[in-house]
Amino acid sequence: EGRLGKHVVLLAFALMLFPGAAWAQTSGTLQAIADVTVTGAATLLDAANNNRVNLGCTVHTVAIRYASSAVTASAGQRVAVGSSFSTDTRGAVYAISEGADTTVSCTREVR
Repeated sequence: EGRLGKHVVLLAFALMLFPGAAWAQTSGTLQAIADVTVTGAATLLDAANNNRVNLGCTVHTVAIRYASSAVTASAGQRVAVGSSFSTDTRGAVYAISEGADTTVSCTREVR
């Protein structure tokens, strides 16, 4: 039996608890969002949306932080220049620049 057998049993147990979770797919539609200029104040990237499955964004010239409307230049998930992030939250997503104004490009996937 060994280690492999234990892993198979754990996987089977997990699939019993969460049927279909391992193979769940989203069949959504991508929606382009107009570029957002993110400033030194919390800036809305995308409003709360119960149909949103994913929000993907790319940062252009200055690092940002993203989180709820409570985001600050020193609190929130940091995203470096030229990097992208993705979130599956259905709540509103805000960002703030760590310096000068910058552009963030996003795409949302909805079901």
